[in-house]
Amino acid sequence: MTEEEFLERWYQQRPLVEAWGKFVAKTLMDQIGPLVSPVKAELFIRIPAVPRLKKDGSLITKAFYRDKNYADPLNDITDKVGVRFVVLLAKEIPIVCNAIEECIEWEWSKDKDYESEIENAPYEFKYQSVHYILRSRGRTIDGVNVAAGISCEVQVRTLLQHAHSELTHDTIYKPSVVQTPDMHRAAAKAMALIESTNDYFEELMELIEESVQPNKELSKEMTALYRELIGSDPDATRAEGLLNDAYASFAGDSAVDAVRDFIGQKPFIVDRIKERAPTKLLYRQPSIFLAYLAVFKRSGDAKAAWPLDAGRSEAHLHGLGVSGPIQLK
Repeated sequence: MTEEEFLERWYQQRPLVEAWGKFVAKTLMDQIGPLVSPVKAELFIRIPAVPRLKKDGSLITKAFYRDKNYADPLNDITDKVGVRFVVLLAKEIPIVCNAIEECIEWEWSKDKDYESEIENAPYEFKYQSVHYILRSRGRTIDGVNVAAGISCEVQVRTLLQHAHSELTHDTIYKPSVVQTPDMHRAAAKAMALIESTNDYFEELMELIEESVQPNKELSKEMTALYRELIGSDPDATRAEGLLNDAYASFAGDSAVDAVRDFIGQKPFIVDRIKERAPTKLLYRQPSIFLAYLAVFKRSGDAKAAWPLDAGRSEAHLHGLGVSGPIQLK
């Protein structure tokens, strides 16, 4: 096959590959969402997971000038499109891996697993990532018939691993650059430091998680209650954590029961939240119920505990139905 013939076939196949890459990125984000709730998948994945097509020059180089000895280079090259899923900590990588492996929309194979490499060579420190090849089972995507076998490479790594890869992968691990012992030594030291830093980060995260776990559980309960009562998904932001932390104590031992009892007495609160949620972020926070409950139970303390802009607390509380001497309307 000549380069011209290769490119002609590639241009015919490229729309299929592009459609498959977009499908993989979106589907995998949808799969990750329930696994990390109430955190949004877009926040859990630290860099937007955008599929990237290989450029013509890169494909030709890999097909004809890398001594790969492909029998059918266009179909044998499995990373014509790729997506990176970058998480914060190494312990979060298995979440993405499980989402990949449990999804029935594709056939998958694992081409690289840094944990296995560490087990096989525990004294080496080198480029780390988990690489999957996801192949279509054959489907139509946005009007494009994606044939079975069309592949997409998915890389799963941490932010620190990604930084190391961006710095070194195009130099140390590419044959176009002369590799020197000093380069390898520096790369190994950097990777060793990355592993140590990840360990420290995970230790810190465990301490943080232990501290905030009660609030996270409460937020999950409020999220479920919000969906039930409001009939839509909340849009939890940092404001959710602030409201939760400020007003959790007002709800007593059983926040859900306390809120349900409160809504039973003041059913108009549900209507008020529904009316304001489309245009006001505050009313899309699950713990908005706790803020209302706090005002109902102890309005003075609720005002003092208001966690957002102190200079605008009167306006915010008025938005909850409070005015004058802080009475719930």
